[in-house]
Amino acid sequence: MKTKYDLSNAKAAKKRLGLKVQKSFRLDPEVLLWLEEQGEKHGMGYQTFLNWYLNRQMAEEKTIAERVASLEAEIFKKKRA
Repeated sequence: MKTKYDLSNAKAAKKRLGLKVQKSFRLDPEVLLWLEEQGEKHGMGYQTFLNWYLNRQMAEEKTIAERVASLEAEIFKKKRA
């Protein structure tokens, strides 16, 4: 190992967007099987699918008032038909 390094031509490290966090958690075997099947169906690994699916659910998350309004609209639409 050198005692001195020439860093005059060194470039700054690129900022990484979307840095992932490694976390360990436990899943039921049937949940893991479903994730693997769905991931394969969508052309991705189960971890990528899980991340995509959770991000989609977070984006679509509704408040209780929004859910009730949506249910009422659906119920009343069916009663009129």
